[in-house]
Amino acid sequence: MALLLKIPALFPTLATLMLSVASITLWIAPVAADSGKREAVQQDLILMQGKWKLVDFVYYRNGIANRLPKAQRTGLRVVTGKHYHLQLQIGSQKVDDNYSFRLYPNQSPKAFDVTLPDGRQIQGIYEVNTDTLRRCYTQPDLPRPTHFQAGDQTYQIWKRVVKPPVESPTVAP
Repeated sequence: MALLLKIPALFPTLATLMLSVASITLWIAPVAADSGKREAVQQDLILMQGKWKLVDFVYYRNGIANRLPKAQRTGLRVVTGKHYHLQLQIGSQKVDDNYSFRLYPNQSPKAFDVTLPDGRQIQGIYEVNTDTLRRCYTQPDLPRPTHFQAGDQTYQIWKRVVKPPVESPTVAP
């Protein structure tokens, strides 16, 4: 026992190193446990960046779909970071505003929250890949949907706007 008490005095750097390793281990453990969540958020956040064009918009009320003709539903969504600018026209209703959002990709189905310009929040679910974004959400202060295209919610499909490649001038060999 006396030798154990003398180890820090005999090897102060060893004792400091052991304490440092122990404290780093305690600090890293929660980060390591969360790294999957952070990676999933970053992956989906990267996929959402850029311009998106609305291709479908449906209101579901009491489980019944209300879809306006395609000419009466147009929209452009530009995502930068955790914010987006939305220009939307559904029938006579127009929206042209900025929003912020938060993703929860480890939920099933994947979920999001949007903060409206007036500070209220809407909750929704989503699916995203390289060229398609499906979103389904409820009105402010209502619970998050659990399925796409059901209940009292709004359903949207967005397609990525891709600029055609610019032809580079051909160079003679």
